[in-house]
Amino acid sequence: MIPTHVLTDLKPDQRVAVLSRDGEIHFHVHLSSDEPDAVRSLAARDGSEVLATHLKDHAEILALVASRERDVGGEA
Repeated sequence: MIPTHVLTDLKPDQRVAVLSRDGEIHFHVHLSSDEPDAVRSLAARDGSEVLATHLKDHAEILALVASRERDVGGEA
């Protein structure tokens, strides 16, 4: 489940990275100017896999989360 504030509180210069760790999805809000490698490096230090970075579109974020939840045993 994506926290509402991740979608509603994004500032114009912020983006969302969708991460996965131990089968759990989590999110990292980062600056739009951050390089993808910097986001991957941060995730790696946390033991996470980056599923996507630099997302802003709410529908795209929700669709990605929904597809991953189905992949890990949620509803098909």
